Amino acid sequence: MADRADHSIDPQPHPDLSAWLTERAQSFEHWAEANSTPEAWDFSPQSLDALEDLIRSRYDDDAETLAARRDAFLQGACWYIGEVVCRTQGAVWKFEPFAVEGAELPSLFGEADPSGVIDDPCVGLPGEDTEEAIYPMGAVHGLFTTEDELGNPIVQHLSYVLGDSDEDDEG
Repeated sequence: MADRADHSIDPQPHPDLSAWLTERAQSFEHWAEANSTPEAWDFSPQSLDALEDLIRSRYDDDAETLAARRDAFLQGACWYIGEVVCRTQGAVWKFEPFAVEGAELPSLFGEADPSGVIDDPCVGLPGEDTEEAIYPMGAVHGLFTTEDELGNPIVQHLSYVLGDSDEDDEG
């Protein structure tokens, strides 16, 4: 597997990220077999639709995905989403933990219910700030968002991580 972690000078690669990426890549074949036919998971943009259907069939809301975010299924789903972005858009994996002032920096996927921390990896262009990056686990949680910040109804899709969302498309 190609190394898709961001090894730019600033920031330095986080050891938790390298270990997590290796573990996810090594367990991908098992994950793929457990969650459909392995051929379904070809890292194509279209495969995100199948993954979205699978996630929506397993969970009813973002509280459930938050509670299950350390489970093997969602860990594999998060990795898969990020890998699709990396392979189709030339992105790289990044992990820059964040904690509110005075709190200890979290490890990768540290707490079962994180509050005031960023403890999940993201994907973005090499050298790009993480503020511009895509957080795959956030995309999973976002599938269950039904209103925007103004209270307007919305429907989120995993394919939106590739930048092909149509803001006028409600379905």
